Amino acid sequence: MMNERGILPCDIDINGVIKSQSYNLEIHYYPLPWFDLLNRFEFSQGIYFVFYTLIALVICSIGGFVYGTNRILTKLRRPPRFMGMSLLQLISRPQLEGLLLAIIPYTAVVLTIHSWFSDSSSWFEGMRGAWSDKGKIDAKTEVHNSMCRLARLSSCWVSSPFTARRKFSSQTKQWKYSPRAKRRILDVETVTFLWTSLVIEAILMCVWEFSYSETFKNNLFRFKVLFQMMQILLDLILSSIMGDRLLAAPLLVSIQMAEMLITCGAHNFVDFTLVFLLEVALNVFQRLLLYPLLKTITVLWPRWKILVSRAVNNRGLTIEAKKQRELEFKSVNEEIELRTEGIEPLLDSLSIYSMEKTGGMLLPFMCLLLILLYRETEMASRYNINQHDLLYYCLFAFYMIPWMSLVDSLVLSSQELLYGWRMHDYLSFQRWRFENRANMWNLLSQKDDSVSRSLQNMDLLCFSSQYYFILTLISIGFGTNMLGLTICLRKRYNFLADPVFPLVVAIVILLSELIARMCILISNNKVDVICWNGIWRVAEGKGVMDDVIAAKLAIGEGRQEDLEEERRDLMALNSDSFRRKFIDKNRPWILQHLIQLVTPRSLQSTGPDNRPLVDYIRDVYSDLQTVGEGKRRPGDADVSSDDSSDDEFEMRRQWERTPLDGSRLLIAQIWLQKARKRRVFTSTISGIIDKRKDDHCHSCYQTCSYESLTVGLAWEGDYSTSAIDNLIHLFETIMGPKSVPRICGKRSFANMHCSTQFAMIARRRHTNRAESVHYTKPCDPRTLAVTKRLIRKPKKMKQQWK
Repeated sequence: MMNERGILPCDIDINGVIKSQSYNLEIHYYPLPWFDLLNRFEFSQGIYFVFYTLIALVICSIGGFVYGTNRILTKLRRPPRFMGMSLLQLISRPQLEGLLLAIIPYTAVVLTIHSWFSDSSSWFEGMRGAWSDKGKIDAKTEVHNSMCRLARLSSCWVSSPFTARRKFSSQTKQWKYSPRAKRRILDVETVTFLWTSLVIEAILMCVWEFSYSETFKNNLFRFKVLFQMMQILLDLILSSIMGDRLLAAPLLVSIQMAEMLITCGAHNFVDFTLVFLLEVALNVFQRLLLYPLLKTITVLWPRWKILVSRAVNNRGLTIEAKKQRELEFKSVNEEIELRTEGIEPLLDSLSIYSMEKTGGMLLPFMCLLLILLYRETEMASRYNINQHDLLYYCLFAFYMIPWMSLVDSLVLSSQELLYGWRMHDYLSFQRWRFENRANMWNLLSQKDDSVSRSLQNMDLLCFSSQYYFILTLISIGFGTNMLGLTICLRKRYNFLADPVFPLVVAIVILLSELIARMCILISNNKVDVICWNGIWRVAEGKGVMDDVIAAKLAIGEGRQEDLEEERRDLMALNSDSFRRKFIDKNRPWILQHLIQLVTPRSLQSTGPDNRPLVDYIRDVYSDLQTVGEGKRRPGDADVSSDDSSDDEFEMRRQWERTPLDGSRLLIAQIWLQKARKRRVFTSTISGIIDKRKDDHCHSCYQTCSYESLTVGLAWEGDYSTSAIDNLIHLFETIMGPKSVPRICGKRSFANMHCSTQFAMIARRRHTNRAESVHYTKPCDPRTLAVTKRLIRKPKKMKQQWK
């Protein structure tokens, strides 16, 4: 310590005695700067709380600047307003509940184990520290055994987290397979999680050991930026290895917690606060820009690979290979569309936020654990922080938690403005969804298949207190395990050579199971005397939104106007007109994805009308294709005079639905071709017909208003509704049967005859013609006579055409 201050020791001789006793002791007093006094913790606690508040205001100003910039530069036409305290409550309440529910049993286990080993008369005091220790116990052996008593505490910390990790990996899967396949998949997931956690712990232990060096202290800010970038890389790697975002979340929280803990290795307390400010700025930058950019690159990467392969290897491909490549490119584009336009980007962003926030909230508890194990770990002493000064670091981490929640609300609101994500609405929905869940443990509920498979378990937990409970318990277990390994390194203790280690592991597991059973018993039972209803109990009155609104009306909660508006909205959603408009709006999407909703097994079942499901789907498909094309909707006025249309509709439903073949198929194709051709011709000449409307009726030569007149095709000088058929026949005779009117141009119809009539007279003629129509079969002699008559008139029609 004196060497560090520039005071060299006195010279000694060969016997270890000071050579000269003549020296002068000079003591100089000089004032220290304000920051030096702050680093030496010479001020009262009130000064430090003022300093903490200034740091908190600085980080809030960072969040306010980011939100204000995005509010000014947003491209949204209707930007959402800042929800403030409502959003702060939505994000803070489940975090605090989950953290406390995990810390309470963890604290009970830690205090029990520490009190057991801190007592000098513990159970294993007289036992040897290694299998190789034999013979008489001398002074050296006693010192070694006393060191083992302190080091055996590390074996408890090493063995305690594995029970929680084993249970966690087995509860994050829902099984739809056979018991044998279930066991196999469970073993693979458990082994992958445990081995990945051991690898991450080894990496973090190397980082901790490097943080004790002077190189790290002198380049702390540079290493902080480097570690933040490495954390992003580990995030992508772990997510791809685990295959489930929820399994990778505790590992990422442990990385965040360990990274924040090594900031205590700064030269002094002021540098520690400056590194904290740098970390807040980096987190804001990552969440707003860097993480979304990297996620976009990972999503678009398969498309880019296909495009590059097309540009490089596009020659010599067969038709089948090109079709296969097109199908692959189409499936990749659909997957990209689902991952970019769905809820996945919002869910991924909230998962990153939750992991960073959980790591920050666990930092003060890790500092408390370092205070409790100050002599055993020697971690704080290697950072040149004594046990009393470490308490100020711990208070700073505690004091920053509510201020960081305020910064997080500003960053989440900035993401709403920048990407259009409805953070407040989504978190409100997730809270309502968790409160109205069907199972006590929400991981046992049904998954949402519309969400990406890697995010389904995380979406199932709804960012609730159960989600933060899992993150906290597993992550604090990682930290405890690493502290146990640190004690082993400092004390040079080999727990595998200790004969007491198996017994210690068994006792720790039994203690953990006992406390876990007690917590489960307390959380599942009700105690009416103290008004205790348990933890995470499922609400008895769970139901749909109608039940929620009915409860509000019964209790009188909320404003009457809002409840009335909700009631009207529910009535509108349940009406047939809304459903019809929904089908009209989304008809292309429904028709495109209808085949994906039907499986071969489901086609064998019976439909709602007790007919085969194949026939029912065929009718629904036909109805969807004809929606909006002259069909009467429910609620329209009934202008029919009898029930013939209803009878005809029922008769059509009873038609035979077997596929056509032979001559029947040929006749149907001919009629379908003629119907399509009639529709194309009508749409082509409709504009020409409208332009030829006169201001008088061609039948009675009376002049009337423009709105009461109608114009149509004329044949042989008279208004005729069947003139379009004659015109089509004449067009095919001159231009050819395969000619298309849109390609040939509208000049071909410039000489056609039109007639202007009163709308009433036109409707009357159409009705009289419909009453006098005699429906014939295709082979009827009268039909053949009409066809021959039309065929014999081409010369006269050609003259009229010319």
